Amino acid sequence: MSVMTMDAPTAAARGFSHGSADCCGPEAAARIELSVAYMAQHLDRPLQVATLAAKASISPSHFFALFKRRIGLAPMDYFTRLRMERARLLLETTSLSVKEVAAELGYDDPFYFSRVFKSVNQLAPSDYRAARRETAVKNRNDGQPLNFSREPLTHETSKRVQFA
Repeated sequence: MSVMTMDAPTAAARGFSHGSADCCGPEAAARIELSVAYMAQHLDRPLQVATLAAKASISPSHFFALFKRRIGLAPMDYFTRLRMERARLLLETTSLSVKEVAAELGYDDPFYFSRVFKSVNQLAPSDYRAARRETAVKNRNDGQPLNFSREPLTHETSKRVQFA
């Protein structure tokens, strides 16, 4: 199974603070945004600041400083958060095991993946999935009896409901 891609603006805008574009000049801001897009496209493999800096054609130390000023997080912290955001999505929308989710995101060790996931989300992956399912069921039912018709359940309509 391949990892889904996320466009850079969506990934960059989702829950992470950003500095202004003029914090580091438009050219540097564009390089950082390209790095964010590269990160979003490569969630399935480990990345290093040196690799990202080389792609942006700037030194690693300067890249680190620009990235932190523009995004508000260190590059690897941001990358980890992007990976954990994808992990949450996979846990919510697929039946992949935790081990399979870890592999989809380039983690060879599912136990390490679980520790990272818990450090970011305050829940272990399996607990996160269970909590999301419980919330989804609760929201769907909202404590009311299930009514599969579009009309309100009345005494008259309840007579028509047939149970096998």
